[in-house]
Amino acid sequence: MTKTKRPQSSQQDAFSAHFSSATRYGDRWNASLYPALLAKTRYAALDNRYIALADFNSVVGSPECLRRVVLPSAPSDIHSEDIQVFVRNDDAEDPDAPFSQPRQASNGLLTHWNLDAASAVAVHMLHIVPGDRVLDLCAAPGGKSVAIAQSIWSHLQPDYPGPPMAGAKKGALHSNEFDRTRNRRLADNLSQYLPASLATSGQQKVLQLDGTRGAQAFPLGVGGYDKVLVDAPCSSERHIVHAQAKVSSGKAGAVADELARWSPATAKRMAETQHELLMTALRAVRVGGIVLYATCSVSNEENDGVIEKTLAQLEKRVKKGEFTWTAEVIKFEPQVEQGLLDFAERTTYGWLVLPDHPSGGRWGPLFFTKLIKTTLPPW
Repeated sequence: MTKTKRPQSSQQDAFSAHFSSATRYGDRWNASLYPALLAKTRYAALDNRYIALADFNSVVGSPECLRRVVLPSAPSDIHSEDIQVFVRNDDAEDPDAPFSQPRQASNGLLTHWNLDAASAVAVHMLHIVPGDRVLDLCAAPGGKSVAIAQSIWSHLQPDYPGPPMAGAKKGALHSNEFDRTRNRRLADNLSQYLPASLATSGQQKVLQLDGTRGAQAFPLGVGGYDKVLVDAPCSSERHIVHAQAKVSSGKAGAVADELARWSPATAKRMAETQHELLMTALRAVRVGGIVLYATCSVSNEENDGVIEKTLAQLEKRVKKGEFTWTAEVIKFEPQVEQGLLDFAERTTYGWLVLPDHPSGGRWGPLFFTKLIKTTLPPW
């Protein structure tokens, strides 16, 4: 082995050994999960419901060419129709061909957002309803905020079937991103997808706040939100795999920066930030409100590990008398869980969508857990 190849081999071997260990994915890593992560990401098209359906179909494809991704639902639980995600029909000439880039519709807004359908599943499970006050804590680049808005203000959609929402709560969407460059991109994206009236009325805002510093700085403050989405920054192992494949194809023995920065301790470092973000979300949501925590990591430390740590910290602080509230993981109704099994697998505290799922959807990775903020039981 030459010197130029040794660094790549050593770092790749360490990465593979870490995830193929018996306490992680074992034989599954090399047999199916790593090849699935290495494959090209599959995208679906999120319909921008704020434009005419004819404009969407003219860009993405006619209804006969598309298949809607059916999201888990139940009559007495989650049943929103506002989030509509499409893939090509299985009998299409090339069902996996990427969708075209979004274009301006007749009203000036962009037609669709290309995203991994697992992201739509996560927003769907948050169960946004009209008039909700929602904080998207780590919102860039904005696709999830676009989906959230469609459920808060469905009456603004051109094909909305009901009467105007007279007397209903106005609702709010605060999309936050601390990084300056990503924040500018977020603001630009949302201005191209959402009705301008939402921003001018102050109902929809883009924020640039450090989500690890607590909830007090957010516009609705502590306990002011009905729902909070924490799509936390994470190790993004699929991005590492893709970056390394791209570098290796161009120069033998080269190591991608993303892989060079990785170590077995990476997930533990990320988990600290993720825990702080989740604590901010729980402070920001009202009692009885919902927090959905999500990552695109395959590392347990960043997924179930963060939930376990947060629940343990809550218990300690309650015992010390610091909190008058706590949180618990929500279990979905059997019909919803059955629908989730078409996308994901259960974990200790939540659900994990992986691209080697037996359904063949090739979505993910995406982990999510849904929590409810509750008052303390009487002593």
